[in-house]
Amino acid sequence: MNQVKLFIILFICFLLQGTVMQVFSLKSYGYDLVAAPYFILITVLMIGIFYSKAVALRYAVIFGFLTDVIYTNVWGVYAFCITLTAYLILLLGMHFNQHLIIVVIVSMLATIMLDLEVYGVYTLIGMANQNFIAYTQQHLSPTLILNTVFAIIVFYPFKKMMGALKDR
Repeated sequence: MNQVKLFIILFICFLLQGTVMQVFSLKSYGYDLVAAPYFILITVLMIGIFYSKAVALRYAVIFGFLTDVIYTNVWGVYAFCITLTAYLILLLGMHFNQHLIIVVIVSMLATIMLDLEVYGVYTLIGMANQNFIAYTQQHLSPTLILNTVFAIIVFYPFKKMMGALKDR
């Protein structure tokens, strides 16, 4: 039953991730900025921190691949990058406590890592159309802000929810 609840939570975040920037696109307000929502990554990290690292990594692969299939032209990039980022962050996260500030900083680090990994892969295969300076100004900074705000908003509900699931 816990797995079903986690799947539903992640699926809702997946749908949110795919629709939030269509509704709140910065380009529609005249800004030349792109903010990529990585709500799946943040949710997977919270599952790993508050519930189970193994379960979190399993969902990282599943929803990373789902992101590739639905939203990108290159399969495997997000499945690999989300899983790698979650694994490395959760490996480091064993040494941290579960306070808001720590989890938000870890989420920020994960967002930067994921975005740089995806940019690196797309650069290697020739699909990135920005130089690194333009990328950091127009893409990385807004992405970091968006995902940090999301991490702050969902921290307490996820901590409480994962604690309840873990106690069962």
